[in-house]
Amino acid sequence: MKSHTLAIDGIRSRVWLAEIRAMADLQPVHGIASRFDPDSIWRDDAGIPHQSKWYRYENGTAVPSEKLTRTVTAALPTLSFQVHHPVWTLLRNPKPSVRTIERMVAHMPIKWRQIFQDLKSEYFPYRQINLRLVSKYNMAEMSYLDALLLFELVRRQTSLRSVKKLENLTFVILVLPLLYIDDPVWKYQDAEQTKASLRTIVQSMRLSGGYWGEILFPVDRLVQAISMQRVLVERHLQRNPRALNTRPRRIRFLASALSNDSDEHYVIATTAFFREHPFILHGGTIFWNPDACVKAVWRRAWQSLKQDAKYSHFAGCLTRPSHCK
Repeated sequence: MKSHTLAIDGIRSRVWLAEIRAMADLQPVHGIASRFDPDSIWRDDAGIPHQSKWYRYENGTAVPSEKLTRTVTAALPTLSFQVHHPVWTLLRNPKPSVRTIERMVAHMPIKWRQIFQDLKSEYFPYRQINLRLVSKYNMAEMSYLDALLLFELVRRQTSLRSVKKLENLTFVILVLPLLYIDDPVWKYQDAEQTKASLRTIVQSMRLSGGYWGEILFPVDRLVQAISMQRVLVERHLQRNPRALNTRPRRIRFLASALSNDSDEHYVIATTAFFREHPFILHGGTIFWNPDACVKAVWRRAWQSLKQDAKYSHFAGCLTRPSHCK
Protein backbone atom coordinates (compact mmCIF):
# COMPACT_ATOMS: atom_id res chain seq x y z
CA MET A 1 0.00 0.00 0.00
CA LYS A 2 2.85 2.39 0.79
CA SER A 3 4.40 1.77 -2.63
CA HIS A 4 1.05 2.58 -4.26
CA THR A 5 0.80 5.86 -2.36
CA LEU A 6 4.34 6.78 -3.40
CA ALA A 7 3.50 6.00 -7.02
CA ILE A 8 0.48 8.33 -6.91
CA ASP A 9 2.54 11.11 -5.34
CA GLY A 10 5.22 10.56 -7.96
CA ILE A 11 2.72 11.30 -10.73
CA ARG A 12 1.64 14.49 -8.99
CA SER A 13 5.13 15.91 -8.53
CA ARG A 14 6.44 14.77 -11.91
CA VAL A 15 3.60 16.31 -13.95
CA TRP A 16 3.60 19.52 -11.91
CA LEU A 17 7.32 20.04 -12.46
CA ALA A 18 7.06 19.13 -16.17
CA GLU A 19 4.35 21.74 -16.73
CA ILE A 20 6.40 24.37 -14.89
CA ARG A 21 9.34 23.60 -17.16
CA ALA A 22 7.15 24.02 -20.24
CA MET A 23 5.46 27.22 -19.07
CA ALA A 24 8.56 28.91 -17.66
CA ASP A 25 10.96 27.67 -20.35
CA LEU A 26 13.35 26.51 -17.63
CA GLN A 27 14.92 23.07 -17.45
CA PRO A 28 17.47 22.84 -14.58
CA VAL A 29 15.86 22.10 -11.23
CA HIS A 30 18.17 24.59 -9.52
CA GLY A 31 17.05 27.34 -11.87
CA ILE A 32 13.37 26.61 -11.26
CA ALA A 33 13.92 26.65 -7.50
CA SER A 34 15.88 29.91 -7.71
CA ARG A 35 13.03 31.60 -9.56
CA PHE A 36 10.01 30.32 -7.67
CA ASP A 37 11.33 29.20 -4.28
CA PRO A 38 14.59 31.02 -3.51
CA ASP A 39 14.27 30.36 0.22
CA SER A 40 14.75 26.63 -0.46
CA ILE A 41 18.34 27.24 -1.53
CA TRP A 42 20.99 27.18 1.18
CA ARG A 43 24.73 27.75 1.18
CA ASP A 44 27.40 25.69 2.89
CA ASP A 45 30.38 27.09 4.79
CA ALA A 46 32.20 27.65 1.51
CA GLY A 47 29.31 29.69 0.15
CA ILE A 48 28.30 27.08 -2.40
CA PRO A 49 24.51 27.03 -3.04
CA HIS A 50 22.61 23.76 -2.59
CA GLN A 51 19.07 22.60 -3.33
CA SER A 52 17.39 19.40 -2.17
CA LYS A 53 13.64 20.01 -1.91
CA TRP A 54 13.01 20.46 -5.63
CA TYR A 55 15.13 17.47 -6.52
CA ARG A 56 12.78 15.41 -4.38
CA TYR A 57 9.89 16.73 -6.48
CA GLU A 58 11.74 15.72 -9.61
CA ASN A 59 12.35 12.24 -8.21
CA GLY A 60 8.73 11.95 -7.13
CA THR A 61 9.63 11.40 -3.47
CA ALA A 62 7.93 14.57 -2.17
CA VAL A 63 4.82 16.58 -2.98
CA PRO A 64 4.87 20.40 -2.99
CA SER A 65 2.80 22.13 -0.34
CA GLU A 66 -0.40 23.98 -1.18
CA LYS A 67 1.32 27.25 -0.24
CA LEU A 68 4.15 26.61 -2.71
CA THR A 69 1.78 25.59 -5.51
CA ARG A 70 -0.19 28.81 -5.00
CA THR A 71 3.03 30.82 -5.18
CA VAL A 72 4.09 29.16 -8.42
CA THR A 73 0.63 29.50 -9.97
CA ALA A 74 0.58 33.21 -9.10
CA ALA A 75 3.83 33.58 -11.07
CA LEU A 76 2.61 31.30 -13.90
CA PRO A 77 -1.16 31.91 -14.24
CA THR A 78 -1.42 29.52 -17.22
CA LEU A 79 -0.34 26.59 -15.04
CA SER A 80 -3.33 24.24 -14.95
CA PHE A 81 -2.23 21.02 -13.26
CA GLN A 82 -3.76 20.60 -9.79
CA VAL A 83 -1.33 18.88 -7.44
CA HIS A 84 -3.90 18.97 -4.63
CA HIS A 85 -7.01 18.01 -6.56
CA PRO A 86 -9.34 15.81 -4.41
CA VAL A 87 -8.98 12.89 -6.82
CA TRP A 88 -5.42 12.33 -5.57
CA THR A 89 -6.82 11.68 -2.09
CA LEU A 90 -9.21 9.11 -3.57
CA LEU A 91 -6.44 7.41 -5.56
CA ARG A 92 -4.04 7.36 -2.60
CA ASN A 93 -6.66 5.92 -0.28
CA PRO A 94 -8.74 3.30 -2.13
CA LYS A 95 -11.15 2.97 0.82
CA PRO A 96 -11.64 6.48 2.25
CA SER A 97 -13.99 7.22 5.13
CA VAL A 98 -17.38 8.85 4.65
CA ARG A 99 -16.01 12.08 6.13
CA THR A 100 -13.11 12.08 3.67
CA ILE A 101 -15.49 11.59 0.74
CA GLU A 102 -17.67 14.43 1.99
CA ARG A 103 -14.64 16.72 2.13
CA MET A 104 -13.59 15.73 -1.40
CA VAL A 105 -17.06 16.48 -2.77
CA ALA A 106 -17.33 19.76 -0.86
CA HIS A 107 -14.08 20.91 -2.45
CA MET A 108 -15.58 20.68 -5.96
CA PRO A 109 -17.63 23.41 -7.73
CA ILE A 110 -21.41 23.53 -7.29
CA LYS A 111 -22.08 22.40 -10.87
CA TRP A 112 -19.84 19.34 -10.42
CA ARG A 113 -21.58 18.45 -7.14
CA GLN A 114 -25.00 18.57 -8.80
CA ILE A 115 -23.82 16.31 -11.62
CA PHE A 116 -22.36 13.95 -9.03
CA GLN A 117 -25.68 13.68 -7.20
CA ASP A 118 -27.57 13.09 -10.45
CA LEU A 119 -25.14 10.44 -11.64
CA LYS A 120 -25.36 8.54 -8.35
CA SER A 121 -29.12 8.16 -8.62
CA GLU A 122 -29.76 7.62 -12.32
CA TYR A 123 -29.37 4.91 -14.91
CA PHE A 124 -26.03 5.01 -16.74
CA PRO A 125 -26.30 3.40 -20.21
CA TYR A 126 -22.98 4.54 -21.70
CA ARG A 127 -20.31 1.97 -22.51
CA GLN A 128 -18.19 4.28 -24.64
CA ILE A 129 -17.49 8.01 -24.77
CA ASN A 130 -19.75 9.92 -27.14
CA LEU A 131 -21.18 13.41 -27.55
CA ARG A 132 -24.33 12.59 -25.59
CA LEU A 133 -22.28 11.51 -22.58
CA VAL A 134 -20.02 14.58 -22.82
CA SER A 135 -23.00 16.93 -23.08
CA LYS A 136 -25.09 15.30 -20.34
CA TYR A 137 -22.33 15.46 -17.73
CA ASN A 138 -20.72 18.74 -18.87
CA MET A 139 -17.43 16.94 -19.51
CA ALA A 140 -16.17 19.54 -21.99
CA GLU A 141 -15.87 21.96 -19.08
CA MET A 142 -14.03 19.48 -16.84
CA SER A 143 -10.40 18.51 -16.54
CA TYR A 144 -9.35 14.87 -16.65
CA LEU A 145 -9.01 14.92 -12.86
CA ASP A 146 -12.55 16.32 -12.45
CA ALA A 147 -14.01 13.61 -14.68
CA LEU A 148 -11.99 10.83 -13.07
CA LEU A 149 -13.16 11.87 -9.60
CA LEU A 150 -16.77 12.06 -10.79
CA PHE A 151 -17.01 8.62 -12.39
CA GLU A 152 -14.68 6.75 -10.05
CA LEU A 153 -16.36 8.08 -6.90
CA VAL A 154 -19.78 7.12 -8.26
CA ARG A 155 -18.44 3.70 -9.27
CA ARG A 156 -17.20 3.06 -5.74
CA GLN A 157 -20.54 4.09 -4.26
CA THR A 158 -22.69 2.07 -6.64
CA SER A 159 -24.35 -1.02 -5.21
CA LEU A 160 -23.06 -4.42 -6.29
CA ARG A 161 -26.62 -5.18 -7.35
CA SER A 162 -26.29 -2.58 -10.14
CA VAL A 163 -23.88 -4.69 -12.18
CA LYS A 164 -24.57 -3.05 -15.55
CA LYS A 165 -23.99 0.45 -14.14
CA LEU A 166 -20.74 -0.69 -12.52
CA GLU A 167 -19.58 -2.23 -15.79
CA ASN A 168 -20.45 0.83 -17.85
CA LEU A 169 -18.76 3.25 -15.45
CA THR A 170 -15.61 1.10 -15.65
CA PHE A 171 -15.70 1.16 -19.45
CA VAL A 172 -15.84 4.97 -19.44
CA ILE A 173 -13.19 5.47 -16.74
CA LEU A 174 -10.64 3.34 -18.58
CA VAL A 175 -10.84 5.44 -21.76
CA LEU A 176 -11.13 8.92 -20.21
CA PRO A 177 -7.52 9.74 -21.24
CA LEU A 178 -8.64 9.54 -24.89
CA LEU A 179 -10.99 12.46 -24.29
CA TYR A 180 -8.48 14.53 -22.32
CA ILE A 181 -5.32 14.10 -24.38
CA ASP A 182 -4.43 17.78 -23.76
CA ASP A 183 -4.66 17.45 -19.99
CA PRO A 184 -1.28 17.99 -18.26
CA VAL A 185 -1.38 14.44 -16.89
CA TRP A 186 -1.02 13.06 -20.43
CA LYS A 187 0.54 16.04 -22.20
CA TYR A 188 3.69 16.27 -20.08
CA GLN A 189 4.60 12.61 -19.68
CA ASP A 190 6.44 10.44 -22.18
CA ALA A 191 5.10 7.05 -23.28
CA GLU A 192 6.72 5.05 -20.47
CA GLN A 193 5.66 7.54 -17.79
CA THR A 194 2.13 7.51 -19.19
CA LYS A 195 1.99 3.71 -19.04
CA ALA A 196 3.20 3.74 -15.44
CA SER A 197 0.59 6.34 -14.51
CA LEU A 198 -2.21 4.38 -16.18
CA ARG A 199 -1.19 1.21 -14.34
CA THR A 200 -1.14 3.07 -11.03
CA ILE A 201 -4.59 4.57 -11.55
CA VAL A 202 -6.05 1.18 -12.50
CA GLN A 203 -4.39 -0.38 -9.48
CA SER A 204 -6.15 2.14 -7.25
CA MET A 205 -9.46 1.07 -8.75
CA ARG A 206 -8.64 -2.58 -8.06
CA LEU A 207 -7.57 -1.86 -4.48
CA SER A 208 -10.90 -0.16 -3.80
CA GLY A 209 -12.53 -3.58 -3.69
CA GLY A 210 -16.13 -4.24 -4.61
CA TYR A 211 -17.08 -4.99 -8.20
CA TRP A 212 -14.36 -4.82 -10.81
CA GLY A 213 -15.12 -7.51 -13.35
CA GLU A 214 -13.02 -8.52 -16.33
CA ILE A 215 -12.94 -5.19 -18.17
CA LEU A 216 -9.60 -4.23 -19.71
CA PHE A 217 -7.70 -1.79 -21.89
CA PRO A 218 -4.00 -2.74 -22.09
CA VAL A 219 -1.85 0.30 -21.36
CA ASP A 220 0.40 -0.23 -24.41
CA ARG A 221 -2.62 0.08 -26.67
CA LEU A 222 -4.12 2.93 -24.66
CA VAL A 223 -0.95 4.99 -25.08
CA GLN A 224 -1.09 4.30 -28.81
CA ALA A 225 -4.76 5.30 -28.87
CA ILE A 226 -3.86 8.62 -27.18
CA SER A 227 -1.35 9.18 -29.96
CA MET A 228 -3.98 8.36 -32.61
CA GLN A 229 -6.37 10.90 -31.09
CA ARG A 230 -3.60 13.50 -31.39
CA VAL A 231 -3.11 12.59 -35.05
CA LEU A 232 -6.81 13.12 -35.72
CA VAL A 233 -6.62 16.58 -34.13
CA GLU A 234 -3.54 17.50 -36.17
CA ARG A 235 -5.12 16.33 -39.44
CA HIS A 236 -8.31 18.26 -38.71
CA LEU A 237 -6.33 21.44 -37.97
CA GLN A 238 -4.41 21.06 -41.23
CA ARG A 239 -7.72 21.20 -43.10
CA ASN A 240 -9.35 23.74 -40.80
CA PRO A 241 -6.65 25.85 -39.08
CA ARG A 242 -9.16 27.94 -37.13
CA ALA A 243 -11.12 24.97 -35.84
CA LEU A 244 -10.83 23.51 -32.36
CA ASN A 245 -9.66 26.87 -31.03
CA THR A 246 -11.18 26.31 -27.59
CA ARG A 247 -10.77 23.48 -25.14
CA PRO A 248 -14.49 22.47 -25.17
CA ARG A 249 -14.43 22.27 -28.97
CA ARG A 250 -11.40 19.99 -28.92
CA ILE A 251 -13.03 17.74 -26.34
CA ARG A 252 -16.23 17.48 -28.37
CA PHE A 253 -14.21 16.71 -31.50
CA LEU A 254 -12.33 13.95 -29.65
CA ALA A 255 -15.62 12.54 -28.32
CA SER A 256 -17.07 12.43 -31.84
CA ALA A 257 -14.01 10.50 -33.06
CA LEU A 258 -14.57 7.88 -30.34
CA SER A 259 -18.17 7.31 -31.44
CA ASN A 260 -17.99 7.79 -35.21
CA ASP A 261 -20.52 5.29 -36.61
CA SER A 262 -18.82 5.37 -40.01
CA ASP A 263 -15.52 4.10 -38.59
CA GLU A 264 -16.38 0.92 -36.71
CA HIS A 265 -12.80 -0.34 -36.42
CA TYR A 266 -11.57 2.84 -34.75
CA VAL A 267 -14.53 2.96 -32.36
CA ILE A 268 -14.04 -0.67 -31.28
CA ALA A 269 -10.26 -0.26 -30.94
CA THR A 270 -10.71 2.76 -28.66
CA THR A 271 -13.23 1.03 -26.39
CA ALA A 272 -12.38 -1.20 -23.43
CA PHE A 273 -13.39 -4.86 -23.63
CA PHE A 274 -14.41 -7.88 -21.60
CA ARG A 275 -11.82 -10.57 -21.22
CA GLU A 276 -13.25 -13.37 -23.30
CA HIS A 277 -14.36 -16.28 -21.16
CA PRO A 278 -16.77 -19.23 -21.45
CA PHE A 279 -19.97 -19.59 -19.55
CA ILE A 280 -22.07 -22.71 -19.04
CA LEU A 281 -25.76 -23.15 -19.67
CA HIS A 282 -27.88 -25.95 -18.21
CA GLY A 283 -26.99 -29.28 -19.79
CA GLY A 284 -23.27 -28.68 -19.65
CA THR A 285 -22.98 -26.94 -23.03
CA ILE A 286 -20.14 -24.38 -23.08
CA PHE A 287 -20.56 -21.12 -24.96
CA TRP A 288 -18.32 -18.07 -25.32
CA ASN A 289 -19.39 -14.74 -23.91
CA PRO A 290 -21.57 -13.29 -26.68
CA ASP A 291 -20.99 -9.64 -25.73
CA ALA A 292 -19.67 -7.55 -28.65
CA CYS A 293 -17.07 -5.88 -26.40
CA VAL A 294 -14.83 -8.91 -26.09
CA LYS A 295 -11.12 -9.29 -26.63
CA ALA A 296 -11.36 -11.17 -29.94
CA VAL A 297 -13.44 -8.42 -31.56
CA TRP A 298 -11.20 -5.73 -30.09
CA ARG A 299 -8.04 -7.45 -31.39
CA ARG A 300 -9.49 -7.72 -34.89
CA ALA A 301 -10.19 -3.99 -34.87
CA TRP A 302 -6.57 -3.23 -33.94
CA GLN A 303 -5.40 -5.60 -36.68
CA SER A 304 -7.44 -3.60 -39.17
CA LEU A 305 -5.84 -0.36 -37.98
CA LYS A 306 -2.43 -1.87 -38.68
CA GLN A 307 -3.21 -3.47 -42.04
CA ASP A 308 -5.85 -1.35 -43.77
CA ALA A 309 -4.32 1.36 -46.00
CA LYS A 310 -6.98 3.89 -45.00
CA TYR A 311 -5.38 4.01 -41.54
CA SER A 312 -1.86 4.67 -42.84
CA HIS A 313 -1.80 8.01 -41.01
CA PHE A 314 -1.64 6.00 -37.76
CA ALA A 315 1.43 4.01 -38.82
CA GLY A 316 3.79 5.90 -36.53
CA CYS A 317 1.47 5.31 -33.58
CA LEU A 318 1.31 1.54 -33.91
CA THR A 319 4.81 0.75 -32.74
CA ARG A 320 5.96 -0.41 -29.31
CA PRO A 321 6.70 1.92 -27.66
CA SER A 322 4.60 4.50 -29.46
CA HIS A 323 6.65 7.17 -31.22
CA CYS A 324 3.67 9.04 -32.63
CA LYS A 325 3.30 12.47 -31.04
